[in-house]
Amino acid sequence: MTNEYGDSINADVIERAVVMTLKLRTEAPAVALAVQVDKAIHLAFCACVIDDEDVVEKGLSGTHAAIIVEVTQRVERALGRPGPKE
Repeated sequence: MTNEYGDSINADVIERAVVMTLKLRTEAPAVALAVQVDKAIHLAFCACVIDDEDVVEKGLSGTHAAIIVEVTQRVERALGRPGPKE
């Protein structure tokens, strides 16, 4: 991921989204993980990183997509789920 956004995207904010997702998972395990990841990302990151970029790119931005992948992988590891085979 680029440093284009400076402090808006950093390890602390990504970890915050992971922790939020895990909390949402505990509260509502029947809800799809993708829905919970999306909600946590929108709570953790500023709109300039997520929503504004989606508007500019007229759909899911590359930055938003990369954050989804990163948070999902970290949550799956925390849950003890095997990730994609490399």
